Amino acid sequence: MKNYQFNPGKNLFRKGAKASFLVVMPLIFLLLTFLFSCNYPTTPQIETSPYPGKKEPGSPPASEENIGEFFQKKATNLTFPSEHKEKEYEVGPEDVLEITVWDHEDLKREVVVSREGVFSYPLIGTVSANGLTIEKLEQEITKRLAGKYIIDPQVTVIVKEYKSKKVFVLGEVGGSGKGPGTYPLTGKTSLIEILTLAGGPTKDAGSEVIIIRPRNRSSNPVTLEQVGKEDQVIRVNLRKLLEGDTSQNLYLEPNDTVYLPRAAYFYVYGQVKNPGKYNLEKDTTVLKAITTAGGATEKAAVNRTKVVREREGKKEERRIELTAPVEPEDIIIVPESFF
Repeated sequence: MKNYQFNPGKNLFRKGAKASFLVVMPLIFLLLTFLFSCNYPTTPQIETSPYPGKKEPGSPPASEENIGEFFQKKATNLTFPSEHKEKEYEVGPEDVLEITVWDHEDLKREVVVSREGVFSYPLIGTVSANGLTIEKLEQEITKRLAGKYIIDPQVTVIVKEYKSKKVFVLGEVGGSGKGPGTYPLTGKTSLIEILTLAGGPTKDAGSEVIIIRPRNRSSNPVTLEQVGKEDQVIRVNLRKLLEGDTSQNLYLEPNDTVYLPRAAYFYVYGQVKNPGKYNLEKDTTVLKAITTAGGATEKAAVNRTKVVREREGKKEERRIELTAPVEPEDIIIVPESFF
């Protein structure tokens, strides 16, 4: 027969440990369930591509999408030459005109409009042409020749050289020839038309075009450093224009300066689908930069994103908010999640 010795302290300890275990385990389970089911409260949702790792239809990767190549593909769709453009041109000083009268070869003349806006023509003498459209000028010469000198004259005026109205193009242009310089306005001329004349943006051009419209007429281009208080500065998003926003395809005015700055860049590395170098667009945030790089991968810890930024010649790495603006040459790093 075995002897059983009753030990109240030992039995009480066992009962207490068992009770503690039964209380603690459900709490641990609830805590783990909560951690795995909740989202980080301050992390905005990253836009992800429906084509992971692949090019979206109609959207070439950034490495192929520099503004110069994009311009050459799209610009022709936004140029609509008017059949009446030449007739709508307003004559000005220094323009060279060719005037012919049908069946009167002796009246064919090439004339230069003077600084005062006039020129001399056989039979009718001085003609004031400044501010007249080509169509109105033809009507004026016809009126003065008719009856007194010629019965029913058929007058044609052609602009041989456009010299009275011009614009200046500076910066990153000349992607397919030509380049910075002075270009004539041959009537109502759009931004796309002038950029096309200049050869289009280079591969290093940015997406922003700056148009400087001086208040006082200037025979020389005006740089950003020379802009006066009364001068108008217009900024155009060329990429949006080429994508179809024709409201930005402005008509230029005489003595406008069109400036295409060199593109600014940023870099995205780490847990994104398409790491690399990208053009810095206006108002780009860290969140938009990650989206531009294809979005975050499944392993990304987006809320721990860092930026490497140069300050006073030294590169510094620090955490950054997803809503913070991206600066030129920023290196954005999306780390891997621990879980």
